[in-house]
Amino acid sequence: MLRFINILYILVLFSSLHGTEKLQDVSLQFQWKHQFEYAGFYAAKERGFYKDVGLNVTFKEYTNGMNIIDNVISKKSIYGITYSDLIVDYLHGKPIVFLANFFKHSPLILVTQPEIQLPSDLKGKKIMGVQDSLKSTAFLMMFKDFGMDMHSFTNVPPSFNVNDFIDKKVDAMVVFSSNELYNLDKSGIKYHVLNPSSYGTEFYDVNLFTSKEELINHPQRVKNFREASIKGWEYALSHKDEIIDLILKKYNTQHKSREALEFEAMQIQKMVNPTLFKIGSIDKRRVRIMAEDFIEMGLIANDINLDFDDFIYKDINYNTDLSKTEIEYLKAKRTLKLCTDPSWMPFEAIKDNKHVGIAADYFNILRKNSNISMELYPTKSWQESLEAAKNRKCDIFTLASATPLRLKYMDFTDPYIKLPLVVTTTIDKPYTDNFYTLKDKKIGVVTGYAIAEILHSKYPNMQIIEVNNIHEGLTKVENGELYGYIDNLMVIAYTIQHEYTGILKVSSRVNEDVALAIGTRNDEPILHDIFQKLVHNISEKEKQSVFNNWISVEETKEVNYSFLYKILLFVLALSLLYFYRYHELTKYNKKLEKLSTTDVLTGLNNRMKIDAILDFQYKLAKRYDTVFGIMILDIDYFKNINDTYGHQVGDAVLKQFATIIQENIRDTDSAGRWGGEEFMIICPQTEIDALFKVAEHLRETIASHDFSNNIQQLTASFGITCYNGTQDAITLVKEVDSALYTAKESGRNRVVIAGS
Repeated sequence: MLRFINILYILVLFSSLHGTEKLQDVSLQFQWKHQFEYAGFYAAKERGFYKDVGLNVTFKEYTNGMNIIDNVISKKSIYGITYSDLIVDYLHGKPIVFLANFFKHSPLILVTQPEIQLPSDLKGKKIMGVQDSLKSTAFLMMFKDFGMDMHSFTNVPPSFNVNDFIDKKVDAMVVFSSNELYNLDKSGIKYHVLNPSSYGTEFYDVNLFTSKEELINHPQRVKNFREASIKGWEYALSHKDEIIDLILKKYNTQHKSREALEFEAMQIQKMVNPTLFKIGSIDKRRVRIMAEDFIEMGLIANDINLDFDDFIYKDINYNTDLSKTEIEYLKAKRTLKLCTDPSWMPFEAIKDNKHVGIAADYFNILRKNSNISMELYPTKSWQESLEAAKNRKCDIFTLASATPLRLKYMDFTDPYIKLPLVVTTTIDKPYTDNFYTLKDKKIGVVTGYAIAEILHSKYPNMQIIEVNNIHEGLTKVENGELYGYIDNLMVIAYTIQHEYTGILKVSSRVNEDVALAIGTRNDEPILHDIFQKLVHNISEKEKQSVFNNWISVEETKEVNYSFLYKILLFVLALSLLYFYRYHELTKYNKKLEKLSTTDVLTGLNNRMKIDAILDFQYKLAKRYDTVFGIMILDIDYFKNINDTYGHQVGDAVLKQFATIIQENIRDTDSAGRWGGEEFMIICPQTEIDALFKVAEHLRETIASHDFSNNIQQLTASFGITCYNGTQDAITLVKEVDSALYTAKESGRNRVVIAGS
């Protein structure tokens, strides 16, 4: 019996020691002090989610002067939380990986004295906390839209004391909407909020990252830590009171009150916005837009390659099921028009009015998998296809790269083909491994190709000569009119094999890759959602079948194919590597999030998007001599709602207004949040009488709506105008804004036509 007890004791002791050994010690560096901002990580630790995956996690608070990213790279901490400046550090070459994003927009806002309503009102004023730094980029972008910079106001170093604002020592102050607003509301003082997101400038916050070394050496640990953290956030947002109790008991180094933590929890719920976004998800397009904002502010070189494939963690399963809304959209749409490159084999071409090539084979698979009706919109050149897409004559690019110019009118799925770019010359030219040594040579590229846009931007001093198609480019190389021609390796190899054997060769590698995706018109964003899913729903067997159809090589007895054979072997090896990597990454891709052009609170278009729609409608009307109408509506006495019931009720009212607008405008109309409590609606092909009826119906619907929350009835004032063929877009906005002012001055709750 004693022997049995000893054995049992040893087994228990071994089990205990074994369990302890399984836990790996890792640390997480916060970007500030303990508060509800890190609720999900607290939940993951205290509820045992980290322990369940073998991790013992230590949390570290921020200390002044700390560089969080460098701390993680140097292993002082294994994981870190930081601002969107991690994008800048990655593009500057720091070896980091973006694991998850939790706040879909930054809580950093400006509070201003009540009389300051617009960013332009801050000229010559004292602002506390806006510095010419990465964390102030959102504010600087907002100021830039109003013709302001750092010299337009007096920058006061931060004291982190809201009393400086309350005592009017400064005119405006940078605060966290999740923290300082509570103290301001509690003090009872009046203030106004300037939120960069209302002006189209949106940055992520609470970004989880690690070093590339950690991912390479401990991929499973990274996956486990990320998934446990996301699970913790899901729990925390569903059990706020429990986590607040936990913070008060264990993590309250800032000595916050329960009421302050409750306020912070409600604000953070909005920033995470789990009803619209998958917790932890990262939208590559949002990352790219943020990077472009950093470039515009001079924080990143404008010739940098915005490739985020190695930056954004890929371990997210992709949901490829079409939603009910997407299915209904396709039924209503009936047939989609496809634009292609009519001469770009083996990828695609138009022959006998039919779409052929690799892209055509992919789209045949998409038709079979989805039963979507798709028709070719025939064009004679790639440039003509681009113009057709701009003018909405086609809905889709079958195969294209995303560029800043194209993103103005198209969205793009994840790439489904990625290959290197090369320079083709005659066989007598020497091979070079440095593309820039060709800077004094004439290099051809097809007009409208993404690489043309990249090269003009990145190599402004190079002699880039645009041609109509690959055949014109290669013929000019053969004739000596061009030194070389640039295209992707597979197209070059195919064309040399079929038309230029023994004449042309690949002689240089361009330090760029072409990532080819499906482009969809961005005025119908649901198309992007659908094709993103369809791209990820193509099986590996189907992809390999398409590839095999186009990799075969024809040989002729009289021709020596040794050089071409080497090229094609390289293509084969590269393509197989790509498809293997694609297979691996497909398993872990993310769900598509809401477009970055959506206002986070209301779900309508944000200021940036509605500005783009207005610009498009203006150009369309001007070109085709048509008419369109715009209206701006403003909620009457909205400030009283915030002052009386608080900002949470005010936000609920704004959401209800957005719903009313969406339900009472036509499918062809576009609505967006213009700023604060103002909304803009753009109505294509609408004369002033019809526009007045739409506005009047909307006004009456708002006035009769029960908003509850003890508010019951609210009204709105409207200004409306129509394009008459003479105004520019700025004048139109001024006209409608003036009409809105007249409506409010003459008693509110009415529609006023500009100039009446």
